[in-house]
Amino acid sequence: MIKFLSRSPVILLTIAAALLLASCGTINGRNMVKRLPPSPYGDYLSARYASSESDVTTAARYYASALKKDPDNTALLQRAMLSAVFASRIEQAAKYAKPVLDANPDDRLAVLILASNAMADGRYLDTETILSNVQLGPLNKVAGGLIQGWALQGQGKTDAALAALDEVALTPGLGGLSKFHKALILSQAGRSEAAEQAFEVSLQTGLLSYRTAYGLALKRWAENDEKGAISALDKRLASNQNEIEAGFLRTKILAGERPRLAFATPKNGAGEALYGLAQALASRSLQELALIYLEMSLHIDPKNDAAKDLLARLYALQERGEDALAMFAKIQPDTPWYMEAQMDRANALFRLERRKEAIQGLQKLLAIQPNSRVKRALATAYQVDKRYDDALELFSQLIEDEPEKADWRLYFSRAVCLERTERWREAVPDFRKSLELQPKQADVLNYLGYTFINAGENLDEGFDMIRQAIALSPKAGYIVDSLGWGYYKLGRFDEAVSELEKAVKLEPGEPTINDHLGDAYWQVGRRLEAGFQWQRVLTLEPDEETDLAQIKLKLEKGLPDLPASKLASGL
Repeated sequence: MIKFLSRSPVILLTIAAALLLASCGTINGRNMVKRLPPSPYGDYLSARYASSESDVTTAARYYASALKKDPDNTALLQRAMLSAVFASRIEQAAKYAKPVLDANPDDRLAVLILASNAMADGRYLDTETILSNVQLGPLNKVAGGLIQGWALQGQGKTDAALAALDEVALTPGLGGLSKFHKALILSQAGRSEAAEQAFEVSLQTGLLSYRTAYGLALKRWAENDEKGAISALDKRLASNQNEIEAGFLRTKILAGERPRLAFATPKNGAGEALYGLAQALASRSLQELALIYLEMSLHIDPKNDAAKDLLARLYALQERGEDALAMFAKIQPDTPWYMEAQMDRANALFRLERRKEAIQGLQKLLAIQPNSRVKRALATAYQVDKRYDDALELFSQLIEDEPEKADWRLYFSRAVCLERTERWREAVPDFRKSLELQPKQADVLNYLGYTFINAGENLDEGFDMIRQAIALSPKAGYIVDSLGWGYYKLGRFDEAVSELEKAVKLEPGEPTINDHLGDAYWQVGRRLEAGFQWQRVLTLEPDEETDLAQIKLKLEKGLPDLPASKLASGL
């Protein structure tokens, strides 16, 4: 069995994975919750169900309804508060947070919600008061300390703000983050030399160094030090040529554009603080906590496009496709994140089975920004949509544009497109080139080996390649399936059964492998077991290779005997 697993690094989580997620059927949560009884308990159940369906807006509405009928229920208040945050309703969450704190003064999230809401309103003294003399957990203490620092700066208390950030630096591993925000505060206070030193110290820590370099360059640009700004960006690009923000800002400065204000207000700084923490959390797969911080970040500073991009991507990971699309749409074209956002938008559209719209968006983006990353994303989208000729054209362009940057993935992708358009002989050189560049790629070995076996040519080499692939990825059931199905096609049914049983154990939910095992059982006379495997296929989510009508026909009539000539040829 062949699975094309070559991933475009541009599209978040890959379009292929998105398609698998999108194929899972679900019950319509909105219809179900409408049938629940109109009582506090019914509203509560409706809210819980909506949450399980990632329908945060409906969940927030039902929690609010339940609270009207049971306003003194503290547990319900806490759930309503959290649900309001996930639904981007921080002001509403703040209304819930007050009675939550009255009932439990140690509720850490309620404190942060109230502080974030006050910060968003520009009530800096209130923000400071809310965060003073409260016991927060380690992570929320960092968030609270950063917000408090910016609240103090908003009152013109720069030295007190810097002292608050020194408290943050006491948390292990966060000295660089503290220095970054000290640099931003010092810049706002007009202490340029001290800000430069803080930026340099922050850069040395490596934590959010890309953001620090961006902030340093913006500071120098605002001070009309274009050369210094370019130098800061070039140092960053030297270590990471694909750095989006640095490359974007460098282009703007060289074009002679007027300096842009960024991190210019305490609100900007506080929003940035929560965004930075959210990014660190998201990178450690702590998605829900990252979402909470991002919602508060954007409530404080609605113009932070970096936060919008990260929040939209997390929405997509949480199966909140429509919310992701709405957030991507808020990212302005003239920002470093627009290109990435449009490619991530395409991924979200694929998850929603809106392939045509996704491809159209990538086509428009390529016309605006004709670079290799966008071209690669579009080529991958074409390939997943089975528009192999269109994909072939772009993959060929990518290979020809930068021959010195030979990438095994591009040759593999082009080979797959050629094979899928029944030009497998033309594909072989690309498969071999891919293996020359990256000899230990199990998917390439599996694909080429299976292609040889399927064509009845180079059988020894084909089987050897698949065995190598299995050695590299012994737990990949689809590769073991290739070996078993190869034996089947050659009429070596006993060996086929042995390998296909292994494959099913590795991937019991894969319909094609179960179907193959059923066919092999039939050929060795194990008819009841064959029927069981085919019946099992009907209970699984079908993949693109599953022909349900053919499965039902096999259950009804079985398989015909293979002609002797076919067995001899292996075809």
